[in-house]
Amino acid sequence: MLARAGVFTIYKKAGETLAGLVARFRKEQSFDESLPITYAGRLDPMAEGLVILLTGEACKQKEEYLGLDKTYTFEVLFGVATDTFDMLGLITETKEMNPTAEQIEKAIEQVKRVTTFSYPPFSSKPVDGVPLFIHAKAGTLPDTLPTLNGKIYTSILQNTAIRPVKELVGNSIEIMQKVEGDFRQEEIIKGWEKFLENNKDKKCVVATFEATVSSGVYVRTIATLIGEALGGVALAYSIKRTKVGDFFL
Repeated sequence: MLARAGVFTIYKKAGETLAGLVARFRKEQSFDESLPITYAGRLDPMAEGLVILLTGEACKQKEEYLGLDKTYTFEVLFGVATDTFDMLGLITETKEMNPTAEQIEKAIEQVKRVTTFSYPPFSSKPVDGVPLFIHAKAGTLPDTLPTLNGKIYTSILQNTAIRPVKELVGNSIEIMQKVEGDFRQEEIIKGWEKFLENNKDKKCVVATFEATVSSGVYVRTIATLIGEALGGVALAYSIKRTKVGDFFL
């Protein structure tokens, strides 16, 4: 959809990288390689949903669009933690968790009061001129992760479900296999396959939320905080961005 001159909204598929998204958009629109195109706001490879693309002179307005509030629908998987805070990561901790809807509601109310958020270790935030994800891969992460001031304006628990580990892991591996580039996929998939082998008959609690947050707040971090508020661990199982400012799906 063309919103205004040089400003487009496009749906990023789960498993698609932003570089792949821009390449697909350029091809679909038959734009010449000389035309500058940039995205106003990142989405992780496992995430899907609305991305704003700027072309030509509109690229100069990138900062204006980066600062817009964003709305997401996301699922939180309880009982497992990874080094990326989502499924595309190495498992760092597991814990038996069976939170009720009432307990999850209380946890999200606690998390909504947070105004200082740590950047995930695997993110593009630069430290000493180097993105955190490169530090994470090299084992040179700072003792204290950088933080940002942000706000969770609304967060609604839509539902909870008990889902088989086999289904959860299988669906995620299918998406991981679509991701292009070096995201440690082979090592990560092996880790999840081992987890599945050890928990093949197990079921996990998954909660679905809708949240509107200020620019810069990572849904992956919110998922982790919800797990901590419940005295356990959690990760962002799926993320879909549905709105950026006044732009929506």
